[in-house]
Amino acid sequence: MTFRERILTWDIIGRTRTWFTVSSVIIVIGIVAMVVNTVSFGSPLKFGIDFIGGTLINASFAKAPDEAVVRDILSANGYSNVTVQRAGAKGITMKVEASEIDPAVSGKIISDIVAKYGAVDAGTEEITSIAPVIGRDLLRRSSLALALSLLFTLLYITIRFKFSFGLATILGMVHDIFVALGILAVFRVPLNAPFVGAFLAIITYSVQDGVVVMDRIREKLRYRAKEPFDKLANAAVTETWMRSFNTSFTTFLAVLVLFIMGGAPIRDFSTTLLVGIISGTYSSIYISTPLLVLWVQHREKAAALQKA
Repeated sequence: MTFRERILTWDIIGRTRTWFTVSSVIIVIGIVAMVVNTVSFGSPLKFGIDFIGGTLINASFAKAPDEAVVRDILSANGYSNVTVQRAGAKGITMKVEASEIDPAVSGKIISDIVAKYGAVDAGTEEITSIAPVIGRDLLRRSSLALALSLLFTLLYITIRFKFSFGLATILGMVHDIFVALGILAVFRVPLNAPFVGAFLAIITYSVQDGVVVMDRIREKLRYRAKEPFDKLANAAVTETWMRSFNTSFTTFLAVLVLFIMGGAPIRDFSTTLLVGIISGTYSSIYISTPLLVLWVQHREKAAALQKA
């Protein structure tokens, strides 16, 4: 028996309690981490400069600065919560989680970098403060974008399939968001504007996988309607399992390269994507479909009681 044939014998729906337990444990750990973070740091997540405000320092030098060296210079001057990334051939961008930096300190930071990488190119030095109010507005808009994406996804799947299919898919997406937020809370990964794109990508990926499974279930309902729904759904999941795995694994490898080769500036972003790919694939198979089965079984029992 080949591996593909063995997959078709798996009873995924029959082990619903196991899948829900795994997800529940992961989500509870994330919630506990958020509570601990709130008590210890005043916020469930570690928001970066884009959300809480701070200072941007941009400059270009005679030689290309090394990000790690610049990060050490900032730390030596009292700023450890920073993001440093290359900007152009010889430029550097420093994000400091401080709304205002003393001009003497910023001058010393630039001087320390100049001592290692040569004079600042004329007209390239720029210091910009980001007010917390801008960060709060960005957080509000980001939350709105995520909420709207969930709403429109529900509407699309309801129109394309059924409301129960859409609800199961949405719950799977919410599962993915909670898992990703939990991981970020556990490891205190700083959240900045790019994470909005990462979460939207997670939602898109989760929907893509979920729609494939839901479409297979709908297809089977056309000619196997008399079969118990849990058996029908299990057949749909096992038949699409290999496709979901192959697609996810290919994408995972691409993002893994981004994680390894992209450097510190995008490592947190790519980490979120990696978590989202794994969680999205898991939820479309082991969360959304079992939830749909539970919903249908509940409706069938309710209908049977009404007839009785």
